[in-house]
Amino acid sequence: MGVDEPAFAMRERVAYGAIIIELHGEIDILAEQVLGPRVDALTERFRGDVVIDLRRVTFLDASGLRLLLRARRRMRDRGGRLRVVRGVPRVWKVFRLAGLEGAFAVVDAFPAGVGAEDGSVPA
Repeated sequence: MGVDEPAFAMRERVAYGAIIIELHGEIDILAEQVLGPRVDALTERFRGDVVIDLRRVTFLDASGLRLLLRARRRMRDRGGRLRVVRGVPRVWKVFRLAGLEGAFAVVDAFPAGVGAEDGSVPA
């Protein structure tokens, strides 16, 4: 990433009735401040399934965990379901160190029927 480009990104789309939120790069306090409102808006208006894909996340800190916990709470409060696609071992270690391994419904790949080549559309 260039000097003026953020070290993070987010892409959202709808596939098979679920919102897929793909996070990329470094999910730290700056990313949480910028992406948090977008994630909040998606989890506020959507009451079904939300899948947060962490496979392209290279760094995650407490702010990133806070973003994920807030999304989980919003979905639970609305009767929806949040699943997290497990990231690289370095990122998943943060979950273990924080004692949050069991706090999320975790999958190692997209659930059946929800994938990149499924004809999905932007959320």
